[in-house]
Amino acid sequence: MKPYPVGILLAMSLILTACSSQQVVTPTIIPTATATAFPVATATAITTPTVNPSATATVELPISPTGSAYLTEALDIMQNNSLHRYSIDWEAFRTSTFLRAQHAQTTADTYDAIRYALYQLGDHHSFFRTPEEVAQVEQLTMSDFPLPRAKLLLDKLGFIAIPGFGSGNLQEDAKYATHIQQLIRDLDTQEPCGWIVDLRENTGGDTFPMLAGLGPVLGKGELGAFIDADGHKEIWSYQNGEALLAGVALTKVNEPVYKLRVASPPVAVLTGVNTGSAGESVVVAFRGRPKTRSFGLYTYGVPTGNRGFPLSDGAMIALTTVFFADRTGQVYGDRIYPDELVDEARKYTMIMDEAIPQPAIDWLMSQPECIAQK
Repeated sequence: MKPYPVGILLAMSLILTACSSQQVVTPTIIPTATATAFPVATATAITTPTVNPSATATVELPISPTGSAYLTEALDIMQNNSLHRYSIDWEAFRTSTFLRAQHAQTTADTYDAIRYALYQLGDHHSFFRTPEEVAQVEQLTMSDFPLPRAKLLLDKLGFIAIPGFGSGNLQEDAKYATHIQQLIRDLDTQEPCGWIVDLRENTGGDTFPMLAGLGPVLGKGELGAFIDADGHKEIWSYQNGEALLAGVALTKVNEPVYKLRVASPPVAVLTGVNTGSAGESVVVAFRGRPKTRSFGLYTYGVPTGNRGFPLSDGAMIALTTVFFADRTGQVYGDRIYPDELVDEARKYTMIMDEAIPQPAIDWLMSQPECIAQK
């Protein structure tokens, strides 16, 4: 299985949304037992109950060595790597988690307790995958996700929508990034004066195929960074068709790599409440880029990266370990608001079946590159 520096699963940011496209998964909280109300007994003749000699009491065993070792393995991963590890009372945290698994005999018997613990971390992003779910994710291909789409709007604006994606397969990542660059190449031949990058349907997945694909529009060099609980920084960057983390290429576009006809055009970025996880990393990558402005609604609110930790039985913890920071150094930890909030339906214009914020169109049309085309 491919290691996930983001989450991605940003979702590894992989946060698959019910997700054939990536979405933020919130673990189910295990409800506590509630008291059952019994009716008040009325006076009756005393009778001696009949004892069934074949009936046996159910004996609940204490947690087995296997269950205990497995749960300890999972909790050690959380304590050593969680983004919030320095603000958690780990003794109490472990005690409450073990209570949830006090009769576990197998590794699978501890799964609900692990999900409970991940929820209790409070990052709203960590999640758990069973061995079967891990295997399913590794088999995902581009065809399992909504594909990016592109079109020329108003005869002069290049529009590209990037939904969530996270396959867990390096070859599929490269194919996805290459597909995005091909869409950009085809649009660029029509000489757009500006670009609209729509991230409103990007529920997450894997950051680096998205960055590699959008590289010609994002521009080369530093795009952002991961920041961990100790303040350590790992830079994401784009160069010659490669999306890199700390200088190591994680996704590379299949040849030929494309460069825009005119470097550094104006870009309007569209965001919304479904823009989450890896989708938010792309939002962050555009922050600080020259001639760029964002429009729409605030994002989902998990601008954090997950790292995949395999467990001994093939299951996996996708643990939130880092915040996102943009190229200026600004760190994000909650909803990301656009430069211009557009929250009224009347401010949207339908163009070729796309609902575009009118302020985004107005802003692009006011840029020198688009004025020159009038």
